Amino acid sequence: MRWMVGAFLAMMLGLLGGGAVGQPGGYVDATAWSTNYTEDYIRDFWIQTAAGKDTGLEGIQVKEFSRGGTGSSECCSLIPGVGQTIKVVWRVGERQDDRSKWKTYSRDVKVTGATSSAPDAMNVLIVRFFLDQNVEAEFISESAKPNGKPSPRVDQLFYGRRVMRQLGEKKCRTG
Repeated sequence: MRWMVGAFLAMMLGLLGGGAVGQPGGYVDATAWSTNYTEDYIRDFWIQTAAGKDTGLEGIQVKEFSRGGTGSSECCSLIPGVGQTIKVVWRVGERQDDRSKWKTYSRDVKVTGATSSAPDAMNVLIVRFFLDQNVEAEFISESAKPNGKPSPRVDQLFYGRRVMRQLGEKKCRTG
């Protein structure tokens, strides 16, 4: 009897895990990376479901484009997957501003990209900030192996190259 309960639990976890990754209706365990294509200093941001429930995935100190344009990476949380809508909430303020001067913005965003359920894959949600308080969110799956090839969808800013990207751009420009 005990082995049947164990087998049932293993089967359910397998179904939940397999269904959660890579399917538009599921949730994905992901890390958040961020890029900023504006000259606003983004103090922090967080991800909510479309209904406004916090997912626990957030980031801080997303530098201005002229200062490198990237923020800290945050690991890990279950968030809505590809094809679903999330709400990105972020606060902007000068580096020395008092909290009372920060401005808060939010946008509902349809998540694009692709995820993987491969055991050596790492699912990353890249949150990109653009002019006029526009934002996009794209899943990218990368190999977690030390010699794994990076995805061509990863922004050049992560490699220290100040290459501008545009909202909705399908391919990263490298030159």
